Formats: sequence, structure tokens, C-alpha cells
Amino acid sequence: MASPNLFANASVTYPHYNRPMQATIASRIAIYFAVIQCFFALGWTVYVLFLPELLARAGVDKSWTPWVLALDQLIFAFADLAMGLAVDRARAGLRRIGPMLLVLTAVSSLAMLLMPTASGFGGGVFLALTITWVATSAALRAPPFALLGSYAAKAEQPRQAALQLFGLALASALAPYLGLTLKGINPALPFALASAAILVSSGGLVWAERQLTRLAPSDRGTGIPLPFTSPAALLMMAALLLAALGFQLHVAINAAAQIKRVADAALLPTLLPMLLPVFWVGFTFGLLPTSTLAKRFGDARSAALGCLIGALSLVASSIAESVASLVIAHALAGVGWALTMANGIGLAAASGRAGAEGRYTSLFFCVLALGTLGRIAISLSGVPQALPLAVHWLPVVAWTGAALLLLQVARRRLV
Repeated sequence: MASPNLFANASVTYPHYNRPMQATIASRIAIYFAVIQCFFALGWTVYVLFLPELLARAGVDKSWTPWVLALDQLIFAFADLAMGLAVDRARAGLRRIGPMLLVLTAVSSLAMLLMPTASGFGGGVFLALTITWVATSAALRAPPFALLGSYAAKAEQPRQAALQLFGLALASALAPYLGLTLKGINPALPFALASAAILVSSGGLVWAERQLTRLAPSDRGTGIPLPFTSPAALLMMAALLLAALGFQLHVAINAAAQIKRVADAALLPTLLPMLLPVFWVGFTFGLLPTSTLAKRFGDARSAALGCLIGALSLVASSIAESVASLVIAHALAGVGWALTMANGIGLAAASGRAGAEGRYTSLFFCVLALGTLGRIAISLSGVPQALPLAVHWLPVVAWTGAALLLLQVARRRLV
């Protein structure tokens, strides 16, 4: 967790003209939030890795694993929306949400800590604890982004979102290695370490919110929120849903299949965990120009550009004939997703400005959960085996469609 000393100068309210200092404070808090996002994502990786084993201990057949994960995503979707509403209501009533987030995080960490033990008491107890963990951990998904979206200057939002997403990129890149490292280990230890890391890293949420509320009034949210039923809002959500589905299909299904197609079978056990994180390496580099592009072209157009880069990269990965060309294509796809995700968060926060940042940011994460749910549904339906060519090209179609919709959003919102 970032040291509070880094923010020693944030104990006073800065005048509105001192924007560089305001941006620095917001950026440092974004980096702190990135640490939280990293540990949360690693905790989710630990959960997914050990879920089949824990279900077996609880007397539930391992074949139910994807169904439990689908239920988790559905819970995430509803919990994200509930958290978004809570954030907006708290801000409207001039109340702080940091203490609430900290309490929910403590409950979530305790639930995760108890999961390995609870699996010995049967499926009902274990699933109840799992539901509690998933629902309460939503406190660490949308709210940190919503907080920065509420208080940081509009022009800085894509940059602040990008800084937070570095944590997600790091955790996702480490996931394959984490799977190899934890193989055969008693789940009690990694669950205890993950829950402790999440709780400790989240300990400064109350303090971080206090720093944000001291930003100059001119840097806070101004304007009228975009109506939920407006064409621009509906197009935006449809575009983000298509983008999320395309991302999920590529990363969870197509990427490994493409690596197996071009890699030497004898080297595959070594190459696979090395090549899967390439997407997230590209994602990390793709976060760097996010703010510059958003300031020049607007959030919606920059997100559309990300989708087009991703779609073209996936076409290249489909026809790649060597590991080297596939690595480049996967890295560029990561760049595209970074631009889409960071600018998508900025677009959502700007759409809710001012007073509905929580709802719109939570809708973004709700859409991500629905994209994951859609990918799980496609996998369970057997479509990847029955129609492999269709699933292979579906991410290209989804990202292209998302780009076209985002361009319509830009035209309607004039951003």
C-alpha cells in the first residue's frame, strides 16, 4: 500500500488554478487503487484455480465449476449496480463511502479466508460463503474508479483509469505463472495470503477518499448526467458489451488455440504460460497513450480506435504462421483492449458527470461481468466444439461492431 507520506501536501485544499498539483494527487491515489486492483485480481485467480478442488471437497461434482463461475458473474453484475447506486446516493447526501467500502472489503476477505474450511461442511455452506465473497468484493471493482471519476478533472479521467488498470494488467500477466506455482498446494495458504493482501492494501480507502474530497471545487464533477434511456447511453452500453464479449472469447478460448496451432508441440508446455501473458504486456503499453488520445479525439472515438486495432490484430493472429508473428498480433490486440477499456471507463464516468458517476461506472463493470457470462454460456453450449470457425472469428466481428457503435456515440454526444 502506498505510504501516506506521499500525500503529505494533500492535507490542505489547493486553489483551483493549481491544476498540476491536483492531477498529481489524483494520480498518486490512482496508483494506490491500482495496488488494490492487482491484489483483488490475483485473489480472483486463486479462487478460480482452486474452485474445482473446493467443490469436490464440498461434495459437489467438478463439472459444476463453470456454472458456479457463471453465477459469480451474475452476482457481480447485480452487486456492481447496487454499489454504483450506493456511491451516488452517498455523494448526494454529502456522506463518505470509504468506511462502507472498508467494511465490505473486510467481510469479503473473511469470507475468502474461510472458503477452504467451509468446503468441508458441504456444498450449501461453501456456496453461501462464495456468494457472500463475490457480492461484497464488488466494493473493490467500480467504486475506486467512480471515486476518481467524481473528483478528478474530466480531462484527467482516462489517465487515472489507465493508472488503475496497470494493477489489473500485472495480475493478469502473472496468472499463468501463479497457476504453475500453486499447483498441488493446499488451498488454505494461498487463500489466506490473498485475503490478507486484499484487506491490508484496502486499509487506506477512507484516507484516499478524504484526499479526493479536498480537491478544488472547480476540479470536481460539473454538468448534467446523460439520461439512461438516451440513444447515446444505450449505444454505449451495447458497444461495451460487444467489446467485453470479444475480449473474453479471445483471451479465454481463442488465444490458447492459436498458440497451439503455431507452436512446436514438444515445447508447448513451456511456451503456453510464457505466451499467454503477451496480450497483457501489450495491454500495459496500450495504457500509455490513453490520455493523449482521449484529449485529442475524445473518449468514444479513442475507445473505437482501440476496438479497430484489436479487430485488425485478431485478423492477423488468425493468419499468423509463426510464434513471432502471433506474439506481435496478440500484443497489438492487448494495446487495442487497453485503449478500449481505459477510454470506456472515462466515457462512462463522463456520461454520469455530475451525480451519476457511480451508476455509469458500475454499469461499465456490470457489462464486463455480462461479457464474461456470455463467454461462459457459449462454452457451456458446446458451440466452440461444434462451430470452431464461428467462435474463432466472433471476437473480430464483436470488436468491429463495438467500434461502429462507439463512433455513433461520439457523433450523438459530440465528443
